[in-house]
Amino acid sequence: MIEIWHSLLANLALVSILVVAWDLVADFTGRLSRRMQSLLLGVVMCVGAIISMATALSVSGFVVDLRAAFIAAAAFFGGWPAMLIATVGSIAYRIHLGGQGASVGVMGILITAVVGIAWHHIVAARSRTMYDIFGLGVSVALAGLITLLVIPTQIAGLAQQSTFPSLVFRFLSTIIIGVLLDRQQRRRDLLMSNMIYRAMVRELPDCLSIKDVDGRFIAANPATAEMIGAASVEQLIGKTDFDFYPKEVAERFRQNEMGALEAGQTLRIDQPALLPDGRQGWLYTLKAPFRDESGKITGVVTYNRDITEQKHTAQLKNDFISTVSHELRTPLTSIRGSLGLIAAGVAGELPPKAANLVNIAHKNSERLVLLINDILDMEKIESGVIAFKIKQMPVRPVLEQAIAASSNYMADSRIRIVLVDDAPRAEANIDPDRLHQVMANLLSNAIKFSDADGTVTVKLERRDRDMLRISVIDQGAGIPEAFRSRIFGKFEQADASSTRRIGGTGLGLSIVKAIAEKLGGAVSFETEQGKGTSFHVDLAEAHRQAEKPVLVERRARPRDGRLRVLICEDEADVAAVIAALLDAEGFSSDVAPDIDTAKALLRSRDYVALTLDIRLAGESGIKLFHDIRASPMNSDISVIVISAVADEAKRSLNGTAVGIVDWLEKPVDSRRLHAALAKIVDGKIDRRPRILHVEDDEGVLAVMSAGLGPSVSFTSAKTLQEARRAVAKHRFDLVILDIALPDGSGLDLLIDLPLETGVIVFSAAELDERLGDRVQAMMTKTRASEIDVAKADGLEVLARIKGDPALSETPVVMLTARKGEKDIVSALEKGADDYLVKPFIPEELLARLARLLARKSGRR
Repeated sequence: MIEIWHSLLANLALVSILVVAWDLVADFTGRLSRRMQSLLLGVVMCVGAIISMATALSVSGFVVDLRAAFIAAAAFFGGWPAMLIATVGSIAYRIHLGGQGASVGVMGILITAVVGIAWHHIVAARSRTMYDIFGLGVSVALAGLITLLVIPTQIAGLAQQSTFPSLVFRFLSTIIIGVLLDRQQRRRDLLMSNMIYRAMVRELPDCLSIKDVDGRFIAANPATAEMIGAASVEQLIGKTDFDFYPKEVAERFRQNEMGALEAGQTLRIDQPALLPDGRQGWLYTLKAPFRDESGKITGVVTYNRDITEQKHTAQLKNDFISTVSHELRTPLTSIRGSLGLIAAGVAGELPPKAANLVNIAHKNSERLVLLINDILDMEKIESGVIAFKIKQMPVRPVLEQAIAASSNYMADSRIRIVLVDDAPRAEANIDPDRLHQVMANLLSNAIKFSDADGTVTVKLERRDRDMLRISVIDQGAGIPEAFRSRIFGKFEQADASSTRRIGGTGLGLSIVKAIAEKLGGAVSFETEQGKGTSFHVDLAEAHRQAEKPVLVERRARPRDGRLRVLICEDEADVAAVIAALLDAEGFSSDVAPDIDTAKALLRSRDYVALTLDIRLAGESGIKLFHDIRASPMNSDISVIVISAVADEAKRSLNGTAVGIVDWLEKPVDSRRLHAALAKIVDGKIDRRPRILHVEDDEGVLAVMSAGLGPSVSFTSAKTLQEARRAVAKHRFDLVILDIALPDGSGLDLLIDLPLETGVIVFSAAELDERLGDRVQAMMTKTRASEIDVAKADGLEVLARIKGDPALSETPVVMLTARKGEKDIVSALEKGADDYLVKPFIPEELLARLARLLARKSGRR
């Protein structure tokens, strides 16, 4: 029994020796193929099994050794090639030894090989663990037990004596050889990974470094040393940015690092930097937390890439887009507008042949405009130039506006558009202008591919998980099978005769997909040949929190329709006389005996003028005058000074009396008061709305003037300075403003305009949504026609004013496509002062607006 233990212990030492030998062999064969390494492992393990059998104790032909550990390890770590070599070699040597136990020994070798290769396939699809090695040891020991059960009876006594030590040593030797081979394999894999990492970092042209929590370099690549200006990587280690950069730059870098460390998240920054060649450039910087094995943050990883060239390329692209926008959109506005006006008969009736040619030119100019706008839109969306102004709002009004805008598209085909609202009062976080663009593209497609007299359905419904679905459904021919996979691609069109006849840019659906994704939604479609197509836009529904009611102060309108004058006078008798004189001149009036009352009345009511006493209830009327000029309400109101010290006040104001019509001494001269009021009325009432168009292109000016027609007083200015002179000389109801002017930006004119002057920005450049409430409408050349601008003058601008509680009494014309008496009465009940039924003549709209403005000023 003691000899058996000695033999097994000697074999166990052999296991360790051979594993170390294999480690040395593997270091020299690391670059061989995986198959060759497997074969070499099989050879080494076979040698170990043979030596184990050769040095083991043999009793009556029964050999007690540790060959099983070598065979199982060969199969487990080397797979089939190693297993075959180790198995065949071991069987051959066991047969060579002979004895009564030869057949049992061969059987044991085969069983162990099967166990080893089975475990090899178990762990092949995942990472190897210590539990797998333990399981292999247990399986090899159990395989030995199975072998002992079939030992011949003549050596059963020896078998019984060797069972326990044999099983123990089979298990231990398998565990030992498995652990050692596994650690060797992991060490070689780590060395290879480190070698690859070092090569990648060393050759990486971008900067890569690791700093500790105090900002000291602990690792870096040569590119980092070159960027910083260090002679080598070794000079960086242990130092900080403060050793290489100016203090303000190093502090900025350190703040970025602290942001990544405190947040525990990756930080991405585009920042200016001084490049190694002395040029000022741009770096894309990524800072990520560096964690140890326990997950604790111990530093920060910094990656820098020189993006100066990309920034330059992006700027060139932006400059190109800007140039295309201006140099193409401006002349196209003139071309399309002129052709549209001629086709509409503004220049007189044309001969049929000429009219046909003009119509052809006009339609093709529209196609060219569509192509340019789509290309620029796609480019701007992809480059992130277009800013999305997301806000929570109802979805239905946007759908209704899109349907109204599309109603005249291909009018000859008589397509009916129906809105089905299965999600009443649904709201979403959207950019209304961009969603309108999505709907315009989907509706134009649906109309294009619908049969004459067909129906296009727009459906709004709620889906699962608080989602809204907007569907545009047509009854056309459907989308061909071959085209469905590329339908959202750029410049893609189905190869069908109808498509070629109808035309299009092939960008509409691509733009739809891009905008839908920017809004956090998705677009999809369903189609069936011969039955139609449904496009779906899915958006997350937004739920509005209950808001407290807000009390707003409404500006009162005089019930008698007369113009109102505010009398600032603290003597009741004098105020009564002035009121009587005003009443005789056809004005209504209110009396303010002190400054606080005057300010309160000016905030709540509209006045055409005020009379001002310089000494008002012991306070200074001059101070009230300055406060009025500085306030947003009635800041330009005309003032008639009526005071016992009028001349003295005139001298004290010393040229700052802007807007004072006359200085009247007490007692009041009724003739001078009449003359002063006449000046005010003449200045306030104009027969036509006065419009200033600031534009440097002659063609656009001519088209706009012709499009607006004789119902307005039209003034043009080609430069910013001309515009400023015109604004200083006249008061305009509306300013149509181009941005790109020869002597500056048209937006600089905004500070010179009174707050009540309506402004429409009409420019070839894409417009900045941040202009806010100062601009009532923003339109892009080629996207809006001169008729659209006329509409904005008459409807959109005044509608915005109507929605302002402070200006709710401003006249508004309601445009409706419905002719029913009930709809018109409903529109008037909602506050409209007049109405027009579509289609309408723009000149008629402007004429009605002029009448409303005249009525507001007191002229019938």
